[in-house]
Amino acid sequence: MWQIVDWDEELIQDENLKIDFLGVNFYQPAWVKGVDFIPDFTNGAITPHYFYQPYEIPGRRINPYRGLEIFPKAIYITLMNLKEHYNNIPVYISENGMGVENEERFLEHGIINDQYRIDFTKEHLVWVHQAIKEGSNCFSYNSWAYIDNCSWMNAYKNRYGFVQLDLTNNGKRVLKKSANFIAETAKTGVFEYESELI
Repeated sequence: MWQIVDWDEELIQDENLKIDFLGVNFYQPAWVKGVDFIPDFTNGAITPHYFYQPYEIPGRRINPYRGLEIFPKAIYITLMNLKEHYNNIPVYISENGMGVENEERFLEHGIINDQYRIDFTKEHLVWVHQAIKEGSNCFSYNSWAYIDNCSWMNAYKNRYGFVQLDLTNNGKRVLKKSANFIAETAKTGVFEYESELI
C-alpha cells in the first residue's frame, strides 16, 4: 500500500531531525505477493521487484467509472502504521478522491448526481476518524479536488471535483450533489453513515 525505502526510514526515525508533517496521497492500495520464481541476480541490479509481484485480492471492489480499487480501510492501515512504527508523525491526507470518466451522464435537472463520490468520501472519512480515535496524529483530510481540474496524464478525461467545470460553456462552474455534502461536513464535522466498519 505504501512503501518507505531504507533511507526514508532512517530520516523519519531520527529524533534530532525535525519533521513538521507528512502528506499522504491515497487513492487505492497496492497488493503484492512473493515472486513465483527464483530471482536471477547475475546482472547485479537488485530491485524490490525481484522479491514481490502484483496481486489482485479476490472479490475486490472496483470503481466502475475509473478502474481503481476501492478499499477505504487501507487509509486507516496507513495512518496506524505511521502511528505504531514512525513515532506518530503529524500527517494529513493531502489527496484522496474518486475519478469518474464522462461524468455528464449523471446529470439530473442540471446537476451532476455524484452520490458515488459522497459514498466514497464518507467511507474514507470514517476510517480516518477511526484512526484518529485510536491515536493517529492525522490533522487534516483533503480531497482531490475541489473542482474538476486538468490532469497532466489525461487532461479532463476523469473528473474528481465537487464542482463541475463545464468546458463547453466558457468554464462555467456548477455545484455537484457532493458539493453540498462536503460543505455541510466541513462546517459541522458530522455526517450520517449507516454501515458498520468492516
